[in-house]
Amino acid sequence: MDKAILNQAQAEAIDSIQAAQHWTAEAFVRSHVANSHRWDAPCDVLNGVPLDTIIRALYIGYEVRKTMEERMKEAFDEITAHDGCFCGESVAEANGFHAGFITALKIAGIEVPGITD
Repeated sequence: MDKAILNQAQAEAIDSIQAAQHWTAEAFVRSHVANSHRWDAPCDVLNGVPLDTIIRALYIGYEVRKTMEERMKEAFDEITAHDGCFCGESVAEANGFHAGFITALKIAGIEVPGITD
């Protein structure tokens, strides 16, 4: 069985609940089953997380994966890190690429702080 895939906020919520409540994995699972949509902020990121994911995170472990928005921001920042140009491309080509990247995000309805705002 594979580790659970969580975003950073979900991982922090699980860790903070376990630390604050001193719950065993079993106690955490029981609470999630009883109230899977009733976690309070900032742990409300766990609301609706499938039971299977919670169980795997607690018993097998988890990997933190960046959200799509975080990955898009990293890609955009990487592209713009070299004065906005790739090796051999013109400023006009770089500007066109950046505009296309931003347009694609907006069309897809993806809000990325630092890019689409």
